[in-house]
Amino acid sequence: MIIISGVLVALTLVPYAWAVIANESNDDWQFLGMLSNPKDGATYLSKIEQGERGAWLFELRHTPEEHDGAGFHTFYLFLGHTSRITGLSSRLVFHLARVATSLFMFIALYQFGATVWVRQRPRRLFFALISVGSGLGWLLILFDPNSISVDLNVPEAFPLYSAYSNPHFPLSIASLALIASTYLIVFRRGYTEQPSIHNGGLGLILLSMLLALIQPTALVSIGGALVLYVGIRYYLTREFPSHELRWAAMLWLPAIPFAVYDIAVFRFNDVMGEFNQQNQTPSPAVYLYLFGYGLLLLVAIPGLVRAFRRFERDGDQLMLLWFVVNVIGLYAPFALQRRLNLGLVIPLVYFAVRALEDYWFYRVSEKWRAPAMIALIVFIMPTNLFVLGLPLFGAVAAPDSGLEAGLLVEADYWEAFEWLEKHGEEDAVVLAAPNISLWIPAYTAQVVVYGHEFETVPNEERLEQVEDWYRGDDCETLLGEDLPFEVRYIFDGPQEESFAEDDDGDPYPNAGKCMDIVQQEAEENPDGRFKQEVIGDDVTIYIVD
Repeated sequence: MIIISGVLVALTLVPYAWAVIANESNDDWQFLGMLSNPKDGATYLSKIEQGERGAWLFELRHTPEEHDGAGFHTFYLFLGHTSRITGLSSRLVFHLARVATSLFMFIALYQFGATVWVRQRPRRLFFALISVGSGLGWLLILFDPNSISVDLNVPEAFPLYSAYSNPHFPLSIASLALIASTYLIVFRRGYTEQPSIHNGGLGLILLSMLLALIQPTALVSIGGALVLYVGIRYYLTREFPSHELRWAAMLWLPAIPFAVYDIAVFRFNDVMGEFNQQNQTPSPAVYLYLFGYGLLLLVAIPGLVRAFRRFERDGDQLMLLWFVVNVIGLYAPFALQRRLNLGLVIPLVYFAVRALEDYWFYRVSEKWRAPAMIALIVFIMPTNLFVLGLPLFGAVAAPDSGLEAGLLVEADYWEAFEWLEKHGEEDAVVLAAPNISLWIPAYTAQVVVYGHEFETVPNEERLEQVEDWYRGDDCETLLGEDLPFEVRYIFDGPQEESFAEDDDGDPYPNAGKCMDIVQQEAEENPDGRFKQEVIGDDVTIYIVD
């Protein structure tokens, strides 16, 4: 399975390689290194950039106000230190980490299947369905382009999509697979060993700490399932479940100090606290989940029903509780509902394979089994082609779309980033259009007024200030003395001009007014407050003294 895992990981590299090659032959725009979810991708690179500059505490680089750092996103800060030590670029380190963690994920998923099933067929079924499986979002979008199911826009929901997107989703899925594998072994009948270094106890502690660092929400569902499991074992046996409690504590206890720290930071660090409040990822409508998990969910239904009816200790109990807690969590009163998709596919495919082996293969005649399995694979594959191919189309074949989506920037902007990196003051504040501000902290040592809907604090106020500036409605606030930051650099280029237009492409009545004032003062008084730095033919940076 290592070879197949390598092939799957290589498949996620093909679109990036294509985009890079296309970029080399084009002088008009620059590919920025991210195809899946570039808005979040830019923030990952900004975190690596911080680590490359020596930081071990995370700061919101899309927030202009100075604030205390916090011990979040340590994984990406570590990648930044790796970049500094090796001399490799942040983009290359990001993708190398993505390749390594994705390979680890696929191997861990196969290991999970091998833990559950002795026979080769169910192992291979599990690995095939969980590795390339997806939903019916491709079918839904053909009928309703505005209905985007989770298999099309929630990368953490499916392993292959996760492998395409970033390194921390695959690492989190791998950790969950290994955690579940361990518990399925130690909760089997007749297993009485206490947790130790040699039998998985230490591994659970380390995996718990790893998830607490890189994806704390991943612990919610599996941890909640363990709470229910311990309680149910007590209810069913009327004996104190000391064995189960000891093993469950290997996951719970290491995560508690991290949770306490996170709560303290959000309570006492005002900027981080406001960031936490506006970091909302609610679940979409139920039907978007049904289409998102599609045929995998449909196939799994007999396995889920059987597990409810029999509620067997060997595997089904814990996996069923994990599935139920996860599904309930998707609509619990919780700010990060959508994040609980991560790992849900593991119990789902577990029950899909249970259903195939114990139900569907007995209902489908032998001569139709192979065609039926081929049809299943055919219907769960197209979404993967969508998520891998659509961003590539924007980056290569439709650059206007790529520019709008934040996959690309005009070549002059890339030169402007290089100018800032070489000549700009570290931690200085840059005013630019949101699509440009998104990438400035990823490739320079500067921060921006507004660049990200979650990581700019306060996001609505800063966005309104940037809009008012470029649309000419308020030329004083951002350059005044009443804000907790001072703008040092102002960008003026095609993205800023486009930002000053309405949805029909018509400029706002006062569009360009503020930039005209700055330009006029810079030209009339070279020694005054504004100095002009022309980048290429289309982009100008004004330095504010």
